[in-house]
Amino acid sequence: MPILTPRNTLTNKAVLPKSGFLTPDQLMREPNLSSLPPSTRRIKPLNDFLGQHRARAAVETALSLPFDGYNIFAVGTSGLGKRTMLKRMLAVQAAQMPTPSDWVYVNNFINPRQPIALELPPGDAPKLKKHMHQLWSTLFDHLEKSFAADSYHTRIETIRQSAGNAQQQALQALTQEGEALALKLVSRNEQHRFVPVKTLEAENSGLSKELDENELAALAPAERAKINQNVRQMDKKLHRLGARLGRIEEQTRHQVARLNAQLASDIVIPRVTQVGQRFEHVNGITEYLKDYATDIIEHVELILEQEEDDFLPGVFDRVPPRYQVNVVVTHKPNSGAPVIFEDLPTHYNLLGHVEQLTQMGTITTDFTLIRPGALHRANGGFLMLEADQLLEQPYAWQGLKRALRSGQLKLSSLEHMLTLTGSISLEPDALPLSVKVILLGEPYIYYELLEFEPELNALFKIRADFTNTLNRTDENEEAYVRLIADYVNKDKLLPFDRSALASLLTDSSRQAEDQSSLSLHAATLGDLLREASTLAIEHGDRQVTAKHIDATLQARLYRLGHLRELYWEDLSRGTQLIETEGLRIGQINALTVVHYADSEFGLPARLTATVYQGGGEILDIERSVELGGALHAKGILIMSSFLRAHFGRTQPLHFSAALAFEQSYGEIDGDSATLAELCALISSISQIPIDQSWAITGSMNQLGVVQPIGGINPKIEGFFDACQLQGLNGQQGVILPVQNVQHLMLRQDVIDAVAAGKFHINAVRTVEEALSILMKRPAGVMDDKGRYGKETIFGEVMRQLKLWQRLEDGDNKGKAKKDAETENKKEDKSKKTDPQTKDTDNSKTVEKDKSKAKKKPEKLTPEKLKKKQPEADHDIEPTIEWAGG
Repeated sequence: MPILTPRNTLTNKAVLPKSGFLTPDQLMREPNLSSLPPSTRRIKPLNDFLGQHRARAAVETALSLPFDGYNIFAVGTSGLGKRTMLKRMLAVQAAQMPTPSDWVYVNNFINPRQPIALELPPGDAPKLKKHMHQLWSTLFDHLEKSFAADSYHTRIETIRQSAGNAQQQALQALTQEGEALALKLVSRNEQHRFVPVKTLEAENSGLSKELDENELAALAPAERAKINQNVRQMDKKLHRLGARLGRIEEQTRHQVARLNAQLASDIVIPRVTQVGQRFEHVNGITEYLKDYATDIIEHVELILEQEEDDFLPGVFDRVPPRYQVNVVVTHKPNSGAPVIFEDLPTHYNLLGHVEQLTQMGTITTDFTLIRPGALHRANGGFLMLEADQLLEQPYAWQGLKRALRSGQLKLSSLEHMLTLTGSISLEPDALPLSVKVILLGEPYIYYELLEFEPELNALFKIRADFTNTLNRTDENEEAYVRLIADYVNKDKLLPFDRSALASLLTDSSRQAEDQSSLSLHAATLGDLLREASTLAIEHGDRQVTAKHIDATLQARLYRLGHLRELYWEDLSRGTQLIETEGLRIGQINALTVVHYADSEFGLPARLTATVYQGGGEILDIERSVELGGALHAKGILIMSSFLRAHFGRTQPLHFSAALAFEQSYGEIDGDSATLAELCALISSISQIPIDQSWAITGSMNQLGVVQPIGGINPKIEGFFDACQLQGLNGQQGVILPVQNVQHLMLRQDVIDAVAAGKFHINAVRTVEEALSILMKRPAGVMDDKGRYGKETIFGEVMRQLKLWQRLEDGDNKGKAKKDAETENKKEDKSKKTDPQTKDTDNSKTVEKDKSKAKKKPEKLTPEKLKKKQPEADHDIEPTIEWAGG
């Protein structure tokens, strides 16, 4: 395996090219075909973290620390293949780790609202569930047979008959005792009582008749009192007899229950004991099975009386829910630790939940409706989550934090927390949690979460940074080719030949926008490989070549080019105003990049500047209408600082200006137009026109040093396409920062045009170099007295500024205009003289300037202006009647 060279910016000092026109070989880096293999057929695939050394080291650190909080936050842009690389690495690590335990929930017969969690060895949970199902089926069948046997019914009948006989004898004895006292036991209104009777005549001996009220009233008081006393005495005995009969009935039931329990015990306990012996290694199983057997024995009559429908509550299982086993999580033995990716991390999917059933309008639940979450499945291993999807789900992030902090998986009802409903809920045993959580997210998500979530660093102590690019060396090119071979093998694509590999390396550097880098955007590479292979198959080819790669890229450009074509249509019809030849004051071709969905393209944009006498402020029209971003506003301020440093040392800047991107109706941000804005502004002040054959891009600092920008390739290609549309004349080109030369990976047609002299690319280091190219004269160098040369760009700027200074100091505008006209005549006259005379006049002017420099600056008033005569000062603008460009 080749050693991948990491990017090292500390020891290797970059050598920038010289400023000036660039040659075709500077516009793109061609791969060395001789160093590439003939095809991907015999290349060993690379299944590793290509270029992600820092991320790999971070992950390895997290995996080596078995402590709380060492979870991983993988930070990188989307499409780098973070998930694929991490899953591969975690799978290797997980295979070496012990397989975590299985977990089941069983009924708590003492407190059903608190189900019991049992931990079993890997793979034993389904076995326990199967054994318990078989146990129930066996028990139920044997119980049904035993309790339906004739011997059982005979014993029950004997017990009940014995009790009935005892009750009958006691009742007969009491009845006979009442008859001896001329009292009869009768039942009225479901109540038993004794009533007095009288014996009928002799012919009807043996029969008696109840005494009615009249007959009782006719009796002697003494006799009537005796009868009432006998009735009360017998009623008391009847009451005592009722209690005795109840005790006999209770004893009968106890005898039947003991008989049932004994019979059930003989069936249940031996078979439950067998299951207990099979799983005696499971902690807590003995106590559970003891309660299980006791509950069946105690409720054997209810169990046998249930109808068939009572065994189908909604879980479609003939075993009653209270006797079932709910397998929460199970693992195949010796399969290693689990690696779980949850693509929908809701609160329920992450932490699990308890389902509910609605039966006859009533909401019910039990432990068999406990459903596991991703944390249950990943317990003992690794859980991967997309950070943005996690944060989108209500209460999911809070639930994950609670579980990681406590180290326990405790089910809670989200409905109860939110709505405080009165429905039934459970409180199952909490499970111990041991898991490494890996969050995948964009950099902005990580930093925003870090700002608003103080516990992030405590829970995710390891940050794995994934880079977008790889240093382009021979070793890394070889590794990149092996990565291509990995995609080819994995997706079963056609082999890629040497020319295709060269095109892929070139496109990778183009994606990275750097000649010395390769893009690590795995999603883009994978899509390109699959599309190119499919195209080759459609053409009947047996391998993928460079023409298939180029055709695929062109097809992709066409698919994503709708918005771009609309712009070029407007440009060709003249509705989008762009000039690529001629001279214009205060107008310049700036370069922009349009980002639209998953595509981007470069476009030229007309930037205009107007100036007028004022207080020195520069109006950013884009910012004023809230279309300009903060970076664009920063560029305006830097440009203002440059102007004050160069032209405001001895006098205030008595002008105001306005800058605008014409025909721009969207948001604009970035500082890459700062150089173009300065050039347009200086052109507007000095009234020196800008050559419209050039477009310019670049940032700058306060000292006038040009700084690099992004998107250089689409910007150049956008202006080239505009020039091609309007006609190449051999004069057009682009001015760019010299630091961006190393980022050039241009299209072949642009390179061909540069080689033919039809298009030019010029690199500059300073503002002065850019101005000299655009205005075709030197920018100027300030002398010891703070002046610029007469024929320089900055000299013309100083003339105009001094004129505005005079107008600011005096109220006589007509006098200032007359002075300007006089100065014009003198300059025209000086131009007609010979060079020697001209030099003499200039020397005199310099002497006068020196003499004036020794004097204290004098503030001009209208009266003093009338006394002063116009002097031949080349720093005075010939005219002030202009519209600012």
